[in-house]
Amino acid sequence: MKQAEQSPVCDLLEARFVDIFGRVKAMAIPLASPSSDLEKIAGDSAVSAGVSVDGSSIEGYAAIENSDMHLTPDTGTIFRLPYHATRAAAYCDLYQRGSEGAHTPFEGDPRGRLKAVLSEYLQPDQRIEIKPELEFFFTRGEEPADEGAYIDVYPSDGLAHHMDEVFRVLAEMGIAAERVHHECAPGQVEVEIDYEPILRQADHLVSAKTAIRALAHQAGLRATFMPKPFAGLAGNGMHVHFRLLRDGENLFGAGAGQLSTTARHFIGGLLRHAPALTAICNPSVNSYKRLVPGHEAPVHICWGYRNRSTLVRVPLFTDAGKVSVELRSPDATANFYLALAGMVAAGMDGVRSQTEAPEERPENVYTLSANQLRRLRVKPLPGTLGQALDALEQDDVVLGALGPVLAPKFVQLHREIWDQYLHGVVTDWERTTYLDA
Repeated sequence: MKQAEQSPVCDLLEARFVDIFGRVKAMAIPLASPSSDLEKIAGDSAVSAGVSVDGSSIEGYAAIENSDMHLTPDTGTIFRLPYHATRAAAYCDLYQRGSEGAHTPFEGDPRGRLKAVLSEYLQPDQRIEIKPELEFFFTRGEEPADEGAYIDVYPSDGLAHHMDEVFRVLAEMGIAAERVHHECAPGQVEVEIDYEPILRQADHLVSAKTAIRALAHQAGLRATFMPKPFAGLAGNGMHVHFRLLRDGENLFGAGAGQLSTTARHFIGGLLRHAPALTAICNPSVNSYKRLVPGHEAPVHICWGYRNRSTLVRVPLFTDAGKVSVELRSPDATANFYLALAGMVAAGMDGVRSQTEAPEERPENVYTLSANQLRRLRVKPLPGTLGQALDALEQDDVVLGALGPVLAPKFVQLHREIWDQYLHGVVTDWERTTYLDA
């Protein structure tokens, strides 16, 4: 926990968690002893006591007849909110309250599911670190907030001052933004967060997304992480780079700049489970309007070195300690905890079962014909949320990562969304095309 100099006194702690859709929720805990010292906040009696919530009012959580829940802040996650000066925040473990004060861990807690998957798939001396690349648009009204393009500078980049503020605020929150830069489309920004252990990084992603939205609101803008907010422009993804370490050694690297067998098996697992992963990494109807050729979004289940047309990419490396495996399909409409739990389960299942990665694809797979793809045995990603949910229900590994409580709820709620889109929505395009048919 980092302490800023001459920080304002905090009198409230946001006890944070997320619902099944990944939307951040919080109960504000008044501190017994307001303080500017994060260590003192961590030891505050009100923080130790936690706070109760009504689980039946949270999407995908407890039933109304068994809805008393308790939030216990993880004091190792406490940080200050620079955009809300008198507040700190922490991520919580969720419990169901029982009789006589007994608390049992809530099996439907997404953060708890990620911790459970890490415990199941990793040995005690192993850890996974990730580097996510978070893309979003700043908009004014319903239009991009500037006319900039990839890594433009001010004044072509009209968002430079806003990006500076994002960088500063994330740093104050303990989030190491390696780069903050203008992306390809007008109004589009990317934040690359340097490697951290995966649970801490999941918390950071929730914090970053929440902070970016708050800063945009304060500036009279909107920050949207919608995967495809504008037809014809690049979409918003969230590429995730993985490293698997044992006692500090990167298990993905081998001698002479080669991928290790472990890395190839991890890739094999990601590809084998890719259809099911798509349901939790791309859980919105709009996600599938991004996963089309033309804007460096993956469409086919394949991998390659340095190849941005593939689903899984191995970036250029010369040092075995810096080898990473990048999954390029996810977007930030995902519940970060559940999506990362699924990715870990998929990759590590490949390691466990020694799943061989197919031959790498060196060519631009967008340009391959359907016949060429069939000959190479390269299959497409699901093209709709409905297809992805079908794949999820048939994949015991990825479904298992969601756990017995969350899995059926996740499928049910997202089936309802897909059905509503198919049968309950009439779009402007349909009216334009068919009104006079």
